[in-house]
Amino acid sequence: MPLWFQFNWKGVATLFDGKKLKHGQNKWSSELTSMSKAQGAWKKLSEDLGALLEGKPVRNTIGVEAAVQKWLQFREQHGKGNNKADLMGRKLIDWCAENNITFMTQITTERAINFRMSLPFRTGDSSSLSVHWAVINQFFIWCEGMQYIEKSPCPNPKLMPQFRIEFDKPEVEPPTSKEVQNVLNTATGEVRLLLELMRWSGMALVDAQQFDSHTWDGTLIRGNRQKTGERFRVRIPQQLAESLKALEGFPGTYREWRERCYKVFRQAGVQMTPHGFRHFRISELLSQGVAPHDVSDMVGTSEKEIRRTYAHWIKEREDRLDEVQRQAWIKQGLDANGNGKEAIQ
Repeated sequence: MPLWFQFNWKGVATLFDGKKLKHGQNKWSSELTSMSKAQGAWKKLSEDLGALLEGKPVRNTIGVEAAVQKWLQFREQHGKGNNKADLMGRKLIDWCAENNITFMTQITTERAINFRMSLPFRTGDSSSLSVHWAVINQFFIWCEGMQYIEKSPCPNPKLMPQFRIEFDKPEVEPPTSKEVQNVLNTATGEVRLLLELMRWSGMALVDAQQFDSHTWDGTLIRGNRQKTGERFRVRIPQQLAESLKALEGFPGTYREWRERCYKVFRQAGVQMTPHGFRHFRISELLSQGVAPHDVSDMVGTSEKEIRRTYAHWIKEREDRLDEVQRQAWIKQGLDANGNGKEAIQ
């Protein structure tokens, strides 16, 4: 059972930390079961109430929705992509409204974890929950920096591994060249151009859809990925570049273009996602012998991630392993093909 704070407030009735502060007797739940933690919280509350009574500034109290909007504006001003941030912000606002939570200071660790448990994203074989939870974690850290809250309510998984989100990342399986060509043959108009751009650049849909915001130089595209901020530098076929230059971008939302892509996939009878074009291009370059560090620079992903995710498509790795095997056979007294020196009868 949580411990309670009971005190006499001599000031006028007001709101504090999202709770009604009445003139006279007040009884508030500490939302803590540990006596030592409750004592620390009571000391802090006493100091804040004393400052409030004297008319001194107390920590900033802001509503959840207002904090989310300020966070999104801050991200936009600093060139951060807001697709997942907007999605998670709206989910937090809706969840707080359903649970009668108005102010940021009302979000305790328990409530933050309850919010996480309400999210519809998969775990086990998917990184969806981990990715989206990382976004809302950034929001809480930002609120801490803004002094809207004393401390982020999200437990640190390094200190408390029981809160770590674990999953087995499935092996990437790019679509085949036949499937990719089938999709491109099915698509028409601007959708075809967008798919062609992803096919030859390896750009994610969220970046390709906003191609006009990148720096162009003939067939060269430079930019920063919205998801990670990592730089990429890639060239596309000249004919495609000229067709894209004639457009004024791809107007509309990310979700609208994603649905248009899926419509083409269904028409082509191919089971894939828009991100499949990125996987296809990366694996294609690696299998053609392009060095992983060069592919890394082209698509804006670390070389470490390239090697970890696409290891079995790296030609230099396959060639090196084949040579290691040949040398091992020779040291065993066999020939370079693994045969004995004497012909097998």
